[in-house]
Amino acid sequence: MGRLISVNRREMASNRFKFVFYEVVPIFIITFILLILEWFLLTLIANLSPVLFEVLFHYIRAILIIFVIALFFFIYNKYKTTNSEGLALHLGYLKLYNITKNNYQYQILYSVLLFFLILIPLDLLITITFPGYIPQSAFASGLTQVENSYLDLDNFALFLFSLIIIQFSISFSEETVFRGLIAKRGSEHFNKMSAVMISAFYFAFVESFLSLNYYYGVLSFVKSFIIGLVLSLTILRRKWLLPLIIAKTIDSIISNIFIWEFLRGSDITQPLLFIYSPLLIISLIILILQRSRVKESLQIGKNMMVSYFKNDNKLKETSGDKVFRILFDIFLAFLLFLFGILISV
Repeated sequence: MGRLISVNRREMASNRFKFVFYEVVPIFIITFILLILEWFLLTLIANLSPVLFEVLFHYIRAILIIFVIALFFFIYNKYKTTNSEGLALHLGYLKLYNITKNNYQYQILYSVLLFFLILIPLDLLITITFPGYIPQSAFASGLTQVENSYLDLDNFALFLFSLIIIQFSISFSEETVFRGLIAKRGSEHFNKMSAVMISAFYFAFVESFLSLNYYYGVLSFVKSFIIGLVLSLTILRRKWLLPLIIAKTIDSIISNIFIWEFLRGSDITQPLLFIYSPLLIISLIILILQRSRVKESLQIGKNMMVSYFKNDNKLKETSGDKVFRILFDIFLAFLLFLFGILISV
């Protein structure tokens, strides 16, 4: 029993629980209350179509989430004056959205790299490996029909317009929470790679939640975990949220167009080949042109991953402490998933 509650393990659990229950959970609860209020107020607007309701709801939710987090950190700043970079908490958080003349080109570049080198290859691989992936995705969308009413639109232009706003808003909300709050802010409380793994597992739990097919659920979990891992590592290294939001938005738009076509009885085999083939060619060209940058990023990511599965010498971890840390990170990710349902609906 003494080894089970060693000083290291108590400190690990304490740091993580403080982060979750002092910061994340209050933010989720406040956001949930405001979302309920938003839902109620939107329902009072007469003749509001389901699609327009959904567009407004997701757009306003994205604004509410960043507002609540920034306001919470502004108030919390009274008790903890700065973050790990010496900035006030709310200013450090808002800096993740900062675009300057010196970095906007690099942010666009990273958007392109993430989209073509991570998201597109994963989408193509899973689509080929599991031909039923898109039908299963369409079925999962049907389970939340109230939130996906834009898929019922027959007018493609109106569908595309709604899709762009909704998916940008969703990506904005997700990256704000998963990467900006959990990964970046979590890394200021404990081991950086633990924050990355917690964020990646949390994201994978959310994305595979509605999977009724076992094979589809496993693929969805693995895909989401890899994406969450890469995006979380990117936010820690570059401290930019915009590239993550842009890459995720474009990928979601393409995926939902296929679902929209499938729901109308179209044979999506040819569109898949027609769209993904040139995108994959572009991915290969970018990989060749940016091979040095990609190689550097892969090496850094590999080193960070390896360090996570080693004993932390600074904390004088034992092998038992390491196993406890890894299992506790997974448990915490699942706990965040349960609390996160408040702002996911």
